[in-house]
Parts: sequence; C-alpha cells; structure tokens
Amino acid sequence: MAGTVAVCRCICGTSIKVIAEMDSNPPATQTVSCPKCHAPHAIHADRIIAISKDMSDLGLAPARCEEKERLLGAQNIAFDIYRRGATELAEAAGMVAHSEFDFIAKRVRAARQALLAIRQELIEHTAKHSC
Repeated sequence: MAGTVAVCRCICGTSIKVIAEMDSNPPATQTVSCPKCHAPHAIHADRIIAISKDMSDLGLAPARCEEKERLLGAQNIAFDIYRRGATELAEAAGMVAHSEFDFIAKRVRAARQALLAIRQELIEHTAKHSC
C-alpha cells in the first residue's frame, strides 16, 4: 500500500488535491469530482482518501506545518521498522523454530499496526489542514 497525492486543474480553474492509496500495479482508475463545480476527473489510484482544493498555487509561500513534519518523520521511522521486520521474517521462514518465527511475526504485525495508525493520522491531518 503506497500513499500518493495527485494534483490536477479543473476546467473551472480550481486546483484539486487528491490524497489516495495504491495497492496494485497498475493502479485502478477512480473518478473524483471537483469540489467547486463537480466536474469529473480520472485519478489513478485504488482508494481515494481525501479531496480538497489545492491552496499551494495561490501565490503565497506554503506555511510550514510542524505537526505534518513530525508525522512524516514518524511515518518514515515506522515504515523502516516494518520493512526491516518483514525482511527478517522472510529470511526466517523455514530456517528457525516455529516459536521464534511466531515471535518475529508478532513484532512485524505490531510494526505494521503502528505504521498504519501513523499513516492514518497523517492522512487525517493533511485532509483537515490542507497542508
């Protein structure tokens, strides 16, 4: 599951920001509506998380959001922990005792849950604050 942000311009002139997730390769095509005029737009993603007006093209420098930076850092750390655990689990398959494999698998599940919780918090923050 990979998060993505797509930005497109509607025929009405509104810049649209879409936060989505992709699980497959190639991703599915979803249709989103412009928040202003409701014109349809095709987005390549499996799941749409949030749709909002993109405020970054208003000519103003985007404000630095410390909470978003904190969440991005936490997500990167959580992903790295999960990735290393999943690699360790894959390498341990068929090579270690069942009890040790279960222990590693529980650690990987906990790391995945932490990653998903942080990712959801980041998605909600971004959708709420448009940052």
